[in-house]
Amino acid sequence: MLLCVLCPLPVTGFYSPHIVYGAEQSKSILAATCLTKNFWQIYTFKEDGSSWQQLTHSHSDKSHLSWSRSQNELLANTNGNGLLIYTIDSGEGKTIPITTRGMTDAVWSADGGKILFSLSIADSIDANDIWLVSIASNKRRRLTNMKYMQHDPAWSRDEKQIIFVSGAGGQNHDLLALDLESGAIKQLTAGQRYHFEPACSVRNEIAFSSNRTDDYEIWVCDIEGKHFEQITHSSGLDGQPTWSPDGKQIAFVSARSGYPAVWVINRDGSNIHQLSPPGMKCMGPAWKR
Repeated sequence: MLLCVLCPLPVTGFYSPHIVYGAEQSKSILAATCLTKNFWQIYTFKEDGSSWQQLTHSHSDKSHLSWSRSQNELLANTNGNGLLIYTIDSGEGKTIPITTRGMTDAVWSADGGKILFSLSIADSIDANDIWLVSIASNKRRRLTNMKYMQHDPAWSRDEKQIIFVSGAGGQNHDLLALDLESGAIKQLTAGQRYHFEPACSVRNEIAFSSNRTDDYEIWVCDIEGKHFEQITHSSGLDGQPTWSPDGKQIAFVSARSGYPAVWVINRDGSNIHQLSPPGMKCMGPAWKR
């Protein structure tokens, strides 16, 4: 929902050096989508902002990237509500035969066996619920059955909980936590504000974007919805956070330079700097787990 605010323009002439992925390098690799010849293509790069490489070249937009921890692969949502898995070593994409018309915000489990997504089966674009599907069996399970729109699902560290966004309309979009075993749902944020794009760390902290202070910034709270901390402080929109594997850094998208770019900041708010090349419009970073 924040994407429309960033309104990217085409960029050409981007140089992507070749990179060979080894076991050690894979611990510090990120992916993002960058606008290249009018399409959002997947790029990979190292956490120091070096070794950018274009992974995809097809004439379709990719978004909402997520990694499988057990494999060197990326799940990407594509325009037309499709899902593709891209192998990092080859850049080849393969379709997943579980696509349901209207599904959005698909995100992979760590073992690559399950996918969370948002879907409305009612005749309304504002009646989405959170669903879970097994790739092997194609067995689907609706996890929520609530009014209004439920979207932006994220796995907790142990994947026993799902953090998601629930929007009741107006200025009310909050973070909720669903216990997969009991089905119990707990509200983590409250108030007439927007809370979007949750991401969970290995330390059981949740990073998210919120306009709690009238401008969209990156915030962090614990898995219980307590101890809220504002991490970024900028007049430009900050959103789409993703955690480093050790939970000590957050990569995110910021428009503070006048265009959407990937930035990184330490968990304590220090050492903020841009990772994506100057002038290159990039969004949706995903840190390899």
